Amino acid sequence: MNNDIEDKDLDVTLADAELDDNNDVWDKRFKRNCFVYVLIYALIGAVTGITNNTMVSYLDIVVPNVVKGINIYQAISSMIVAILLIYVHKVGYKKILLLAPIFAVIALLATALTHNNAIIMVSYIIIVAGATIYDFMYPLMYTSYVPRKQRTSMMSLVMCVNLIVQAIMIFFGGKIVVWIFSMFQHITYAQASLLSSDTSKMSASILGNYTNAYRCIVILAAVFMTLAFLAAFLLKEKPSDYQEETPVTGTKKLNFKPLTNKYVVWWIVFLELTQIGILLVVPYFPIYLNDFLHIQRGTVSTIISLQTIAMVVGYAFAPWLEKKMGSVVSNSVITMLCIPLMLLMANGTIFGSSIVIAIGIIFFLRSGFANATMPIQNSFQMMLVSKNLRPAFSSLITIANAVIGILVGLFTQFVLLKHNSGYALAYYITAAFYLVASVILLIVFTKKYNRVMEKQSHSEK
Repeated sequence: MNNDIEDKDLDVTLADAELDDNNDVWDKRFKRNCFVYVLIYALIGAVTGITNNTMVSYLDIVVPNVVKGINIYQAISSMIVAILLIYVHKVGYKKILLLAPIFAVIALLATALTHNNAIIMVSYIIIVAGATIYDFMYPLMYTSYVPRKQRTSMMSLVMCVNLIVQAIMIFFGGKIVVWIFSMFQHITYAQASLLSSDTSKMSASILGNYTNAYRCIVILAAVFMTLAFLAAFLLKEKPSDYQEETPVTGTKKLNFKPLTNKYVVWWIVFLELTQIGILLVVPYFPIYLNDFLHIQRGTVSTIISLQTIAMVVGYAFAPWLEKKMGSVVSNSVITMLCIPLMLLMANGTIFGSSIVIAIGIIFFLRSGFANATMPIQNSFQMMLVSKNLRPAFSSLITIANAVIGILVGLFTQFVLLKHNSGYALAYYITAAFYLVASVILLIVFTKKYNRVMEKQSHSEK
């Protein structure tokens, strides 16, 4: 009986969510805002291309303890994002997109210009929060602005553009660091690249120049964030974009009951199981490849940039996957395909002299598979709740991510990464969580919701 009631609640929620999706005509203002956000998100791609890769290596040099507990600080950032998302329903998208980059720019400059560990730690939290908020804004905006027929394609477009720019910055980021380092040392690029493969062998003066080279690239991230701030002024929004209209006679009380529906809860469980795997391995990609597989820093940038391109390819295939397999099955199958790749990553040293080529191929496939269904996820989950509840739902997911981030951060800092073998063990643990997540998704969602997006699109016609 309770399950029937919950199903009815969700059906009502889905119906409410469809009210603003029935028009196939794309409003000019809506379309303008969508493409302005493509520009903004492209600039954020340049920022995250630096902060998620090059800056992590920089922090590993200046504040190594922060890096070992990086998931804790990212979790704190997620809590900040969750608070900001709650206010989207009241203040709108534009004000959030004007506020976040101001603090992020200040934090980036502080990270580059100070030697104080505490300031760098706090700045890192602000930087991550300032960049992460953009990942949550486009699903909210596009669910309101884009007709259902084009929505998954637009989700793919904005994510592809972001990743292409991110890939470019990752590719050149490490190389720019090595180039600046070579100028500081008055040596050739090849000599500087060779030195960068093992920081433990650097003298104090050489390490100082290497660190200063990293500081220059962090300042470049601040420049890109400033441009994203300026681009946000191009957005033209109205209150009806981010909140449902209420009768003049009174204010409609927001009903949070749909957020407790069993399908919403199980969806969050699925997301968090995969999130655990992501947090265990993704933040440590540069460190694992550079320090433990002993791949040169410039080569690491190339490998990571190639796997970022794989993400773009995956995003591009999202509409096709949704059409062929459905929203649920595509997510589950693709998650399962990542498992053998995780196991190969854990044993990267077996490839010997071919390690660079082998790891590059594995990274490319793993990244393409892991991200192929992200546009589908972002579009699907926004249809589980009404417009007014979408920011709250995003906030709930962010809070769940933060809690998981804190737990994983404590685990990595005080247990897993106490020994160097933990960097490889993380891939085994990730594989196990991926398996559980994909099975849960198939069992709970397939029968009722695998084709829910397709059915909604047909109903609009």
